Amino acid sequence: MKIGAIYIITRDARYIELLVNSAASLKRVMPDLPITVFSQFPLESSCFERVIRVEGSEDAFYDKTLFFQQTPYDRTLFIDADIYVAEPVPELFSLLDHFDFAATHEEYLSTDWWNRYPRPDIPRSFPEFNTGVLAYRRSPQMDSVLKNWSALYRAFLEEHPGQEINDQPFFRAAVYSSSARIATLTREYNCKFRGQGYLNGPVKILHGHVDRQLDQGFVRTALAVLNGSSRPRVYIAGAVYEQKLVGRILDRRKAGFVGRFPLLPEPVIVAGAKRLRQMLKERGAQRMLMKMIGRDGGADG
Repeated sequence: MKIGAIYIITRDARYIELLVNSAASLKRVMPDLPITVFSQFPLESSCFERVIRVEGSEDAFYDKTLFFQQTPYDRTLFIDADIYVAEPVPELFSLLDHFDFAATHEEYLSTDWWNRYPRPDIPRSFPEFNTGVLAYRRSPQMDSVLKNWSALYRAFLEEHPGQEINDQPFFRAAVYSSSARIATLTREYNCKFRGQGYLNGPVKILHGHVDRQLDQGFVRTALAVLNGSSRPRVYIAGAVYEQKLVGRILDRRKAGFVGRFPLLPEPVIVAGAKRLRQMLKERGAQRMLMKMIGRDGGADG
């Protein structure tokens, strides 16, 4: 049985550096796990077992639905380019002894793309799955999901040419109509740390980039704060809290502050500050010029 990880990159070469850094984080913690990349662009890295050159369509999310089906592995871990793998995750492959795929729920409901693909036939209680981290196996049930996922997306694109959307609503619909067995992962395996969520135990996979960059110092700082406690805790807007019991006679529950991390890497913050200073300087010059023009205009009148 072959196991491995895949990445997919089409349409936008600006994600190449992001992908290479993500693969390096995976290889650092799971050095024996082979990695295959489906790429529209030339790629070279010692992290990759194989780079399969592909032609992209007009929609990179649609490409994703196609190349999932071409995995060279019996059990596959798909990882988005903006993923940082902090700890080994062999247990994701073990889950596939009993399930066809494993993924976390999407943290948001009623997303823009959800609203662009309304499916009143599917109960709202059946959520989207975040397809940024997804472990799956070859099986008739999963093969059916992947084919239907792609077909639903293709039908939408043909009916709504040029409309931007995401692959997740179509995956949700394909899974809902299937007999595939689903293992729902906890947020430690797909922590979109710049948003909000609940954790219980160490974070293993972080998800998120800034301006197509996976700043290692930024991610590690966030990871240290997120893992500042191993107890049940929540994170929101860069702040982490766990529950504390206080009181001598009757216990009262209150939020205990664990720590805070920046929502943007320092280079981005510095660049933003420089841009702000430049804008203020330019606008100051513009105001001075307008005042001078106003005075001159008044004199001419």
